[in-house]
Amino acid sequence: MRRHILVITLVMALALSALPFSLGSARASEATDYIVVLAGQQAADGSFDLALSHEAALSLISSAGGTVTADLTGQIGVLVVESSNPLFADVLRGSIFVEEVGQDFGWKAVPAYDEAVASGALVNLDAGGGGPEQTEDPLESQQWSMIQIRAPEAHAIQAGWRAVDVGILDTGIDSTHLDFDDDGVVGGTTNVDCARGRDFIPLGPGVGNPDPCVDNGFHGTHVAGIVAAQANGLGVVGVAPNVTLVPVKVCDTAGFCYAGSAVAGITYAGDAKLDVINMSFFVDDDEFLASTEFKCMDDATQRAFRRSVERAIQYARSQGVTPVAALGNSDTDLAHAPNGNNCDVVPAETSGVVGTMALGPLSEKAGYSNFGTGATDVAAPGGNGTTGDCTTTVLSTFPANAYGCIQGTSMASPHATGVAALIVSQFGVLGSDGDVKMSPTQVEAYLQSTTIDIGLEGYDKCFGHGRVDALRAVQHDTSDLLQANPLCPEYAE
Repeated sequence: MRRHILVITLVMALALSALPFSLGSARASEATDYIVVLAGQQAADGSFDLALSHEAALSLISSAGGTVTADLTGQIGVLVVESSNPLFADVLRGSIFVEEVGQDFGWKAVPAYDEAVASGALVNLDAGGGGPEQTEDPLESQQWSMIQIRAPEAHAIQAGWRAVDVGILDTGIDSTHLDFDDDGVVGGTTNVDCARGRDFIPLGPGVGNPDPCVDNGFHGTHVAGIVAAQANGLGVVGVAPNVTLVPVKVCDTAGFCYAGSAVAGITYAGDAKLDVINMSFFVDDDEFLASTEFKCMDDATQRAFRRSVERAIQYARSQGVTPVAALGNSDTDLAHAPNGNNCDVVPAETSGVVGTMALGPLSEKAGYSNFGTGATDVAAPGGNGTTGDCTTTVLSTFPANAYGCIQGTSMASPHATGVAALIVSQFGVLGSDGDVKMSPTQVEAYLQSTTIDIGLEGYDKCFGHGRVDALRAVQHDTSDLLQANPLCPEYAE
C-alpha cells in the first residue's frame, strides 16, 4: 500500500551541545556522511579482525579527507565518516582494505507526529488515574491485539523480568508517560532506562532532541507501549509489562531513519548486551520523497548499508541480542519482489532477524503487509482498518500521556518482540555479570515453535510459522495447534 504525503516537519528544541553519545557533530553544510566497510573478518567472540591496523584505517580515512564520526571498527569493521572531499568515495574504493563505501542516507521510515495527528491517530480515551488500588488498566478491554495473542493469560505465569532489556530502535521514548511508571502516578519509577539510552541521529536543524527519553515524534513511544506499558491501573498494558525498555534513537523528527544511525544503533545493542531489540522501521514507499523500500546490491550506497547491517546484526547476536523487525507495508511478496533477489527490505530480511508480518483483528493478513517464503518468520497483530479506529487498529501510548490507534507492520513487530522478551524472562538465566543469558537461536526457536498455525497447515509464505502466542510461549507449549482462519488472498498468486 503506497502513500504519497507531504512532510510537515515538527521542529523540536535542539540542545545547544551534543550529549557524549551523539553520533555526529555540527558541521559545514557541504560535508557529506559516508559508511565505510573495511576488509576483515568477524571473530568467534564477536570482535572484528581488520585486514589492516586500526591506526592505519584512521590514517586511510584522514588521507582521503575524512573525519570519523562513529568508530565501529572493533565490533564490525565499519566507520561512519564525514568529508567535504567530492572524491572521498572514489579514493577509498581504490584501496584493497575497503570492501564498500557509500554515501550515508536517510529514508522516510516512520510518520512524523503532525502526520499522525492529521490522520486521526490520536484518540481521546479515559485512561484512568493509576494507583496501587487499581486491579486492572482501564483500556485493556480495547486491546484486541493483546487478547489475540493471549497476553493477559500469559501474565498470570510471566509478565516479564526487569533484568530483561528490550531495545527500541526508533524515534526515542517519552519516558515521562505515566503508563511506563510503576504505579501510574507522578513521582513513581519508570521502566524506561534513560541512562543506557542512546541517540545516533546526526546533529542538524530540526532533526530532534538528542535526549533518547524525549521522543522525536510519537512512533517510538507507541511501539514501546506495545512492548511494555506497565500494569499500573492506568491506560493500557504491554505484552511484557515488567521488562526494561532502552530507547535507541535512529529516526529523526520528520520520520527519516539514517543508514549510519541504524548500523550504530544495532551495534550499540550488542555493546550493551540488550536481550531483544525491536526495529519497526516503518517502510513507506513514498515516491515524492524518493524513499527506498528495497535496498539493492547493485547500488554502491545501498550495498554498503546492507553489508554494514549484516555485520551489525551478526555482532549483536554474538552478544546475546535477539533482533526482531517489521517486514514493511507495501503488500509485496518479498520472495518475488519486483527487483528480484538482488534487493531486500532491510533489516527485516537480513539474516538473523525475526521478520514479522501483520494481522488484522480476525487474524487475517493485513491488506498492506509484506509477506513471502523465507522472509516471513512469524505473524502478529498490526491492525487492518482505519487510523484512529481502535477496534481495527492498535491502541498504544503516545507522548504527553496520550494514546493513539494506528496500524502497520511497525505495530506487529513489537508484539513479537514482547513475546520474545517474555521467553527470555521465563527461560533465561542470570549470569554472574548481571546479564540474562539465553541465546538468540534458542529464543527464535521458542518463539517460532510455540506459534498458533493459521492459514495453510505448516509454514507458509503468508503467515510464516504462525501467529505468536504469549501463553504458549511462556509455557513452551510446542504441541501442534492449527486454527482455522480466512486464507491469505495472496495464496492464489
